[in-house]
Amino acid sequence: MARFRLRYKSTDLEVPPGEFFIGRSSSCHLALDDGLVSRRHAVLRAQDDSLEVEDLGSRNGVSVNGKRIEGATPLRHLDRVTIGSQEMVVVRSGETRQAATLQMETCAACGALNETDAVECVRCHAPLRGEGVRTTLQNLPAATSPGEVSTFHLLGGIAEKALALGRYEEAERVLSPALKKLAESALAERALDERALLEGIGYALRLAEGPHASRWIDWVFEMHQVTARVMDAKTLDRLHELVRRSRYANAKPLRAYLLVLEGKVLAPAERFLLRRLEGLERVIRA
Repeated sequence: MARFRLRYKSTDLEVPPGEFFIGRSSSCHLALDDGLVSRRHAVLRAQDDSLEVEDLGSRNGVSVNGKRIEGATPLRHLDRVTIGSQEMVVVRSGETRQAATLQMETCAACGALNETDAVECVRCHAPLRGEGVRTTLQNLPAATSPGEVSTFHLLGGIAEKALALGRYEEAERVLSPALKKLAESALAERALDERALLEGIGYALRLAEGPHASRWIDWVFEMHQVTARVMDAKTLDRLHELVRRSRYANAKPLRAYLLVLEGKVLAPAERFLLRRLEGLERVIRA
């Protein structure tokens, strides 16, 4: 019978005796869809009365309670393990009902949990304010569960650094899984969080400044088509700049989007934006 579990995304995963691999590969016991996670990132080793974690030479390492580990590291009940942007809590069987309160600080820049005596965030290295937040085992999963909104929030600090340095391919590796998931949700007609959608569009426009401009301009048009939302003026202004700068020449995604808008009843301000989109189509076809 497993003595340890991982609480991840509000789900308890049993860690049976032996080795339990975590990584991006589907062959791992826990496969994480995260651009910061290596294919075979870390391993948990469980015995009858002990559990340890070891980094398997990953690029971004493994942190326990906000501190990056070196070598095999013992784990205790309620320890927090961070792999990529994913956080999970170790739960020892028989102790889940104990009253347990953790003292930690949430980074305002990226949302990561840190020890209260940390000077800078373990994930994005932003300075911390030194204001600890008390949280319990019961509310910890909700605070760290990475849905679309929290995913962009968690990855934002890392992506912004890469973008500021002009490292667009690195930023793509970080952001692509979340943008892909957002697009899949839209295609499946699942309800989208407005903040997640706006953040996704914003990051796609930032990525379109890099070498794969066409891919991300396509993404922006396709997301607007699938969601049938009228593009705001700020996004439209940015697309005009990006289309000209990158010499974008694929008119199909915009044409498909225009067909959706032409079938809607639009307010006067929205019809003005439609005319501007038609102007953008002429620029692309020129």
